[in-house]
Amino acid sequence: MLRALSLLAKINEAICAAARNLAGLLLVAMLLVVVLQIVFRYVLNDSLIWSEEIAKAMMVWTAFLVAPWAYRVGANVRIELFITEMPPLFKNLLTLALNLMVFWIIVVFFWESIGFWQRGLMVRADSLPIQVAWFYSIVPVVFSMMLLVGAEQLLRNFLTLKHPSKDFDLPAFDDAFDLE
Repeated sequence: MLRALSLLAKINEAICAAARNLAGLLLVAMLLVVVLQIVFRYVLNDSLIWSEEIAKAMMVWTAFLVAPWAYRVGANVRIELFITEMPPLFKNLLTLALNLMVFWIIVVFFWESIGFWQRGLMVRADSLPIQVAWFYSIVPVVFSMMLLVGAEQLLRNFLTLKHPSKDFDLPAFDDAFDLE
């Protein structure tokens, strides 16, 4: 199980880093598209009809692309008020139960995202000659990434229950970036 965790952790680390870097590039590209639209509208007195739709799509893609990384390192919102005072076994069982529920939700969202993408094949974008499914394609891709991250989280939870004296957790988001 340790080998599986190590392999899955390396895969997830690479995927999350690539997705996070792509999100950064999309932010730069979105900025360029918006600046280009400003130049066209106010300097050249013309308007690019596709700029708003592309910029919105890049913003959505950016938010989706950082989700697996945030889930993996624990950068999402969490309440730790009560859990820190619980006995370790109860804390580990509760963490496992929560991760199982999150994993199930991701499975359902992944399944629904396939239908969402397929319905997008029947709709054309307003300002571009393509189907909106190409904008929607990020959704099933990201949920598949999140399934891998969820599997890693569950594996870490099972190993923690099996070997309570060892620490299988990733460094917390605050610890990884020295945020205080």
